[in-house]
Amino acid sequence: MTSGVTRKEGDILGDYRLRYAVSEGQFTRTWEGEQISMQRLVMIEMLRNKVVQQPGVVDSFISDVRAKALVTHPGIGAVYEAVTNDEHTFFSREKLDGESLESLYQSGARFSPLEIVILLGQIAEAMLHLENEKVATVDYELHNFIVSGKEHARVMNLAVEGKRDERVETRTKQLLGGVFDAMIRPGLPGATRVKSLCNFMTDVNRPVPLTWKQILDLCHQVREQLQGGDKIEPPVASPPVYDVQVPSKIAASVWALIGGVALISIVILLMVFSKDKKKPAAAPTLVETKAYLEIPAGRYQVPGRGEVSIREGFSMSRTEVTLAQYNAFLEFPDHRKFQHPDQPAAKTSHEPSEWEVVWPAAVKGEPWRGRAMTIECPVIGIDWWDAYAYAQWSQGRLPTLSEWLVAAEHEGKPRGASGWGPVGHEEIDVTGVGFAGMAGSVREWTAEPEINPDNALAPKSYVVAGASFEDPDGGIAARLWIDSRSTRRSDLGFRVIAKK
Repeated sequence: MTSGVTRKEGDILGDYRLRYAVSEGQFTRTWEGEQISMQRLVMIEMLRNKVVQQPGVVDSFISDVRAKALVTHPGIGAVYEAVTNDEHTFFSREKLDGESLESLYQSGARFSPLEIVILLGQIAEAMLHLENEKVATVDYELHNFIVSGKEHARVMNLAVEGKRDERVETRTKQLLGGVFDAMIRPGLPGATRVKSLCNFMTDVNRPVPLTWKQILDLCHQVREQLQGGDKIEPPVASPPVYDVQVPSKIAASVWALIGGVALISIVILLMVFSKDKKKPAAAPTLVETKAYLEIPAGRYQVPGRGEVSIREGFSMSRTEVTLAQYNAFLEFPDHRKFQHPDQPAAKTSHEPSEWEVVWPAAVKGEPWRGRAMTIECPVIGIDWWDAYAYAQWSQGRLPTLSEWLVAAEHEGKPRGASGWGPVGHEEIDVTGVGFAGMAGSVREWTAEPEINPDNALAPKSYVVAGASFEDPDGGIAARLWIDSRSTRRSDLGFRVIAKK
């Protein structure tokens, strides 16, 4: 099939002249070359001499080239032609102008939030095209993404014959989320929310990962917001986070940095933004943005319950679940896989009470029932079934009353109760270990029914813990026993514990 001649710089292969070798893989050697008739630079991927004699290698190579040639999208590099004869087997493709993400990262380049959503949006659009056309690809690496001028990104054509593998898509999202997260210039408008998107893309624990369409739509929304000149403030509190497991196919130097930030977000705060015109807050530190706090195993004295034994330590969200976080849950189409098996058949939605009014008000920063609204306010008007489903979706669970009370008292209880507002907005309502809003803000669902000590002969009932902005009496010691898990109140929300 081939003469086995070793190719060198300057060799002529039909209409192509080899300039210099760029890289070498298991089966191919890649050259920069020149297409003589078109007087243009191209990339040439040639089968290596030692593999062309292996059965099926050439046929598989040509089949993959055909798959590449069928891809036509401005964001994806074009394939020009394939050549196979007794002397050589290769194909030529477009030489993409610019620098790879890999070289940009290694050189210390950083992007503004606006630049990132522009670049990521362009990549997502290309990836969405491959998804819509059901094109299979091999795994992407950072050098496969080419950036020109910090505002234009294109993707190398890695199409192959065969069926798409969703795991390849997931790894690509993790790869891009991780590197763009590491390359954000901090302290600029939109930085916190762009990091939230990157972190969500990197989250390996999500049962339903973000789609390319969702990533593209979110990038467009953030871009419009930033280019429109609206102020975007960092959120008061961050969404739940998990330890990240990063993909292995990225340069060690990249992941050394990314691994240093071990916490990632599971919720996107990009969907919408508050139009509050206050002076933007400084970018939060890692300590300020830690979304889960640890309670170690041990025996604890809890007022009114005596000694409580916590056999296994747990991590509980620092704040109640916000409107933005809950909206991300509602964005996913099928909630049935997360709902409790005993959920009433008549319950077909997890939308909170008056959601069609509450959410738009929060998005626009308009008042609702006389309350100032932002997307960082706690979600309210949800029943126990809603709270359970969200917790399952977020890879968590609801806290038991014992866990809630231990967390509330650990290292000192709050000095007072907070009123209505974004979660964690009042320092007076923060426990010694750092939990916010447990004495006030909103009442919170717990996981299991309990005996009411004031009515010990009555059956067990589900408990909501803590006082609220509507009824601050009792503060952190306040508790209500609820007869029905379908109960909804305008001051009732929840927080979650991360599953181990």
